[in-house]
Amino acid sequence: MESSYDMIASLADLRGITGRESAVGQAAAELLRPFAPDAVYRDGSVTAHIGQNRAKPTLLLCAHLDQVGFVVTDITPDGFLRIGSVGGIDHRLLLGQPVLVNGSEPLSGVISILPPHLLKGEQAVPEDAQLCVDLGFSSAEELAGKVSRGDAVYYGTTCKKLLDSRMTGSALDDRCCVAAVIMAAEAISKKDDLPCNVTIVFSGQEERSGRGAKLAAYNERPDFAIAVDVTFGMANGEDPAECMELGKGPAIGISPVLSPELSDALIETAKAAQIPYQLEVMSGSTGTDADSLALAPSGCAAGTVSVPLRYMHTPVEVIDTADIAQTAALLAAYAERCGAK
Repeated sequence: MESSYDMIASLADLRGITGRESAVGQAAAELLRPFAPDAVYRDGSVTAHIGQNRAKPTLLLCAHLDQVGFVVTDITPDGFLRIGSVGGIDHRLLLGQPVLVNGSEPLSGVISILPPHLLKGEQAVPEDAQLCVDLGFSSAEELAGKVSRGDAVYYGTTCKKLLDSRMTGSALDDRCCVAAVIMAAEAISKKDDLPCNVTIVFSGQEERSGRGAKLAAYNERPDFAIAVDVTFGMANGEDPAECMELGKGPAIGISPVLSPELSDALIETAKAAQIPYQLEVMSGSTGTDADSLALAPSGCAAGTVSVPLRYMHTPVEVIDTADIAQTAALLAAYAERCGAK
């Protein structure tokens, strides 16, 4: 298998805002197929199976395909694009950012803002209605046939290596976790007699509605489910109680909506396999696909395993690829004991 950096970068540099995950889904299914031959992208998500013995319980591993971004909401007479956010966006970081508009052909632009004399009052953080994309055109007529309302707009950055095992990119949430699950699937596929079936889902639309995970919970009806997502990574001046440290291993979730037995089993698995881990304690819902997976019609024990990530939903998200390897190792190790008596 290719290096973790190369796989993560190949997935994260693809474009796929919520509801438009096709390119990412097709690529992820192709990477997964050597270990789960029935992997297929359909109806916005990827689904695959390793083992389908009805006498065994089913473990579902879920990471999401979609990324945050924008859509074109209008085109001004003087050739600027008005845009609306898809997913949670930190508007403080947008001015001057390079973007890629997915029109009839990819077009590069930059995010600008309405001039001061058209703004109402003083605002430190611009609203969607004040943002524009400047593509360099001078009129709406020049854009005819090139850009339409509803076209997707993405951050214009690509993945890059940082010091040692760290990297940055604009869609590491959640493509780094897709890579971790693929790495886990490779290890799981080599095991001869697992105590469970393993279903893998790369879900669509997590950033807006959780539709992919809801469909997976209904269609696959797992006994156990683990949402593999990112969580807030420690950066300068942040609260250690609310953030996980990069390079210290995956975070195992504890929450009222999660199964305490599954969380305990993940902790015991990490200890037994000598895999470094952290605890992420949440007093409410998790904000991940686990919230939907826990509602599988037949009843499901849900858990989370999360990768620490800095600067979430920005053009410069940062992870430590060592955490990806440890996440994959934990998922594979848990699959060897899931449902065992």
